[in-house]
Amino acid sequence: MTPAISGMSYVRLSSPDIDRMEAFLLDFGMQTVHRDARRLYMRGIGNAPYLHVTELGEPGVISLAYEVADDAMLAAFARLPGTTGIEALDAPGGGKRVRLQDPNGLWLEFVAGRESVAGLPQRAAVRGPGDPSRVLRPARVKRISHAAYATGNIVAMVAWYRETLGLLPTDQLFVQTKENVLGTFMRVNAGDAPVDHHVVFVMRGQRPGLHHVSYEVESTDDIFFGYDYLERQSHDHVRGIGRHALGAQIFDYWMSPDGQMHEHWYSHERMTAQSQFNHIQIGEGMSYDTGEKPPERFVTQASPLIPWSN
Repeated sequence: MTPAISGMSYVRLSSPDIDRMEAFLLDFGMQTVHRDARRLYMRGIGNAPYLHVTELGEPGVISLAYEVADDAMLAAFARLPGTTGIEALDAPGGGKRVRLQDPNGLWLEFVAGRESVAGLPQRAAVRGPGDPSRVLRPARVKRISHAAYATGNIVAMVAWYRETLGLLPTDQLFVQTKENVLGTFMRVNAGDAPVDHHVVFVMRGQRPGLHHVSYEVESTDDIFFGYDYLERQSHDHVRGIGRHALGAQIFDYWMSPDGQMHEHWYSHERMTAQSQFNHIQIGEGMSYDTGEKPPERFVTQASPLIPWSN
């Protein structure tokens, strides 16, 4: 059996101030599931028990976690060289995982068997008596969709992620010549079933690190609700609101208190295994999308990799 992921499960970040991170994530549109002195688990309105983990420590990224279909697929990942073997997940919803470091040293978690939770009620389409549905509020985060990752060795890293995670290339960005690769979007291989434009974006950077983690919101309204609410709370806005030409994604980017970039995202565009692979020429600084030119700190963003401490 060839190992393959079916989507993203959560991100595991590190922060010296869990209270401050929780306040940001509540304003970003998540809800607290569990916290103790060393860990914070946050969920969205969907069925996943949590979408975001924060551990006490120096600011950075510890791991990216990906869902696999079942125990048999998890066992296939456990047979890869360098894995930790199958471990129990000590977290809300339980489950099992296999851990593996990529060539740059970032930990990946492959997860199966987490218990689903009841989704939270959707926002009513019709306003009833006494329903303050247009009161300013945080966005409603639905699920985690993808992460972008910077590396100084992009060609080798793209090949490793494709082979190890069973991904398909969607679009590859280049500057001037096709050999001068700036970034590659890769999607889940689900055959004829439609999937997101990408679950991983590997991009060229001066140092390895997390560029951003992306969360789908309930509707396009939530992009704008989210912007207004986060701005009123004086959080650090990086880029948006805009639309990515690739993936047709409406986006808005915010920085956590510890310098980890989080995206609100919404798109109707989906791909299948048969969708065309494109090579796209763009300008320096990722200047391809609608909206304002990306600021310098968006282009150079890379939250540092944090060693696994347990």
